[in-house]
Amino acid sequence: MIGALAQARAWVQSPVRAVVLLGAIAVSMILIATALYLNELRGDELRHAAREATSISKIIGDQTTRALQSVDLVVGGLAERIGQMEQRQISSGDLPVHAMLKARIEGMPHIDALFLLDAQGTLVNGSAEFPVSKVRLAAREYFQFHRTHSRADLYVGPPLVSLRGSKRSLHVSRRVSASDGRFGGVVVAALNLDYFEQLHDLKLEYITPISLYLSDGHLVTRTPRNEEMISRTIELPPAAAGGDNGDLPRTVHLTGDSPGVVIYRDIARFPLTLMVASMDSAALAGWRQNALKVWLGAATVAIFIALITLLLFRELKRKQILEENLARTDETLRAMINTAMDAIVTVDENNRIVLFNPAAEEMFGCAAGHAMGASLARFLPERYRSAHEQHIAGFHDGRRSARAMSNEVVGLRASGEEFPVESTISKVNVAGRTLFTAVLRDISERHRAEMALNTSNAELRRLSESLIQVREDERTRIARELHDELGQHLMRLRLDLSSLAGRLRSSHPELEAKVQVMKGLLADTVTSVRRLTTELRPPLLDDLGLVAAAEWLANDFSQRSGIGVEVAIDPAADDCEAGMATAVYRILQEALTNVGRHATASHVGVTLDIDDDTLRLAIEDNGRGMHPASSEMFCAGNGLVGMRERVLMFSGRLDVGSSAAGGVAIEVYLPLNARSAAGHIEETRP
Repeated sequence: MIGALAQARAWVQSPVRAVVLLGAIAVSMILIATALYLNELRGDELRHAAREATSISKIIGDQTTRALQSVDLVVGGLAERIGQMEQRQISSGDLPVHAMLKARIEGMPHIDALFLLDAQGTLVNGSAEFPVSKVRLAAREYFQFHRTHSRADLYVGPPLVSLRGSKRSLHVSRRVSASDGRFGGVVVAALNLDYFEQLHDLKLEYITPISLYLSDGHLVTRTPRNEEMISRTIELPPAAAGGDNGDLPRTVHLTGDSPGVVIYRDIARFPLTLMVASMDSAALAGWRQNALKVWLGAATVAIFIALITLLLFRELKRKQILEENLARTDETLRAMINTAMDAIVTVDENNRIVLFNPAAEEMFGCAAGHAMGASLARFLPERYRSAHEQHIAGFHDGRRSARAMSNEVVGLRASGEEFPVESTISKVNVAGRTLFTAVLRDISERHRAEMALNTSNAELRRLSESLIQVREDERTRIARELHDELGQHLMRLRLDLSSLAGRLRSSHPELEAKVQVMKGLLADTVTSVRRLTTELRPPLLDDLGLVAAAEWLANDFSQRSGIGVEVAIDPAADDCEAGMATAVYRILQEALTNVGRHATASHVGVTLDIDDDTLRLAIEDNGRGMHPASSEMFCAGNGLVGMRERVLMFSGRLDVGSSAAGGVAIEVYLPLNARSAAGHIEETRP
């Protein structure tokens, strides 16, 4: 026991645990006190509802009793008067009896009608009409009761459908006795059940339903009304029976899905029982609203205490963790810095080195003992020190990003050798001091590799330009030789064949026909030579310029392929130099060739214009476009490679993407005032 107390005392002595324990106790006390208070309020609400139900049952019971007593007085008086009329030889079916019945219900809204049955159970008179329709009602319970009972007791039967319609009424009746005591008939009052339902309708949400039962369980009225339950026999609980204390209210507590309190009270001198119910769900409506507010208030206080406890816990825990891990963190940090592959150098606000890891020692050729406390400017060339100090000052004042900034600088080794360095600088505040940490990487090898790569690319670009120019010159030479030599030979041969055909026409007609066939083949050969000459080097490009050559190329493609071509060309395009005109023509030629081979298009749009000293060529088709499976092959094809090379010759840009019609769109941008061996290509794929 003593050991357990000692352990508990030691456990509580921890500030973190003590704060958590006190917070839990405070929150628990608030929640328990709130629950007890609300439970007490709930009990008060239910007891108040039960008292209200009892009081209301008394009021409604008294009102119902008075209404039924007035009916009893009317029915009893009529039974006595009708029994006396026999001595004066007045028949029950005469007009005076009708007038008397009608006069009795005036001013009594709870009585719908009064009617009189003779000793055989036939309707002989009534307050509603005169004379009445003779209806036999001997089977009705009230008639059977009075015929078998000699006393003129009041009888209240279950609700029955009235004689004048489908409306149910409660029938109250008394026996009519002749002067000699014989059974003379029955006086019946049909009571308006709506009157009693309105009498019981208190418009109180927590008092419902209010019902009136016969002693045998028949439901007479119910508020709110349920027509299907009227006249149905309801099994009342044993506690509802009046017994010797029938004039006192009986209370039944309901449990289960619909808990509540039901008050049963007998209607004095009538075989009726009044039931007034108060359901807990309705009685506690106001309590629930108040309980919600109380719980919200308690929860707010509990949450506030919990938040304070959590904040204290976190602060104490953080302090404890910091204290426990301070040495270990410092050791881990130093190990990470010392094993880092990159050089890490940290300086203070005065630009004095406070951290210099082994990688920095190796990079700058200086031991950490010599670097610590020295200015970082020692490891920068003289020409960069001023800019470095301004950069650090701007970084410190917040004019630059608070996170890392990357740039290339030039470092200075202890031996005086300069070398390129890639640096990442970050700023952090520690205990009111601002420290700047630079992660440095020697990129000398990368610079040498980049320079070698750039040199190689430049040589390849010059070689590509030379090859393109050589190919274009060769095409021009071949086209000229085809036109000048082969063309002239073919033309001379054509003239000789024409002369030969003229000589053979009369002497050897069969040979003349063969000569004509040879002329046709020769004409086709001449046409092919002209087409080859034009494709190799169109004369229009040299004679009439780029605009005419582009229009001819588009028309020739449309005629040969059957694809419609829409051309929009700015006449100012003829002002570009000859080399650029040749490149534009070849790009257009290759693009149209690709459309004819791969696009399955029905329309091609060609636009050539000049805007802001830039020549723009756009070719768009409505073909099948570049699908993911074929787009890479298309972009890697020889035709597009040739387009790229021609664009790069003039420092231009080539865009390949999807057109608005779903096909391929190629756009070429060439600056008119620049020519360079290095260009830029940008491709966009669908």
